[in-house]
Amino acid sequence: MLKATADTVFDVRLYVADTSGDEAFFDTWYARMPQTRRTRCDRFRQEADRKRCITAYALLSYALNELTGKRSCTWNVTEGADGKPYLTDIPVFFNISHSGERIALALSPMEVGCDVESKSANALSVAKRFFSESEYAYILAAPDEKTRSRDFTRLWTMKESVVKCCGEGIRRPFRDFSVVDEEGRIRDTVTLPGKRDVYRIREFAAEDKYCYSVCSIYDRIENDIRRIECDKMI
Repeated sequence: MLKATADTVFDVRLYVADTSGDEAFFDTWYARMPQTRRTRCDRFRQEADRKRCITAYALLSYALNELTGKRSCTWNVTEGADGKPYLTDIPVFFNISHSGERIALALSPMEVGCDVESKSANALSVAKRFFSESEYAYILAAPDEKTRSRDFTRLWTMKESVVKCCGEGIRRPFRDFSVVDEEGRIRDTVTLPGKRDVYRIREFAAEDKYCYSVCSIYDRIENDIRRIECDKMI
């Protein structure tokens, strides 16, 4: 692991973009990407998947350029033993999530996970199967179906960001931890069985049909989302 320096100690950031760019945006970024990323994009049969792949790389490059003040378009990414992607030439951690046309990217000086999800139906049945008792009770207490769907998606993104931060993903059962305490209050930190780290969670206000969450073992997370239009990434 690369050692953090003064230039790479910063509050955890969440960037959000979407795949609404025009053809010039996608053509430009496809040409800029390293061959390994182009090969990955070429494997996708659906155009929507290809656009997400390109936009995610463009957003990562934009965020790293903004952080470092550089104008590089080629950042070296590799996978760790846990399958999680890491940057090899800068001591910065990142995580990417997408849902529909929305792309979310978290940058952090230490391990980080993020998640974006559109509001979901069947909230109660899924929560009863995968969530803790206190989380299920929190969703059950919602006054109507719309609120129940929103609360379920909020908790799901929080839990997803935690398991992505710890590097275990779906290997970590959601019932292993709870983001709602016994009094029905949303937690801002959780611990995981077998882990020594404290995982800090920031939930962002739901907008449109999407919910966002970030989790990091670093103790400072920005309060606001950095929304980036595609034309600003060219």
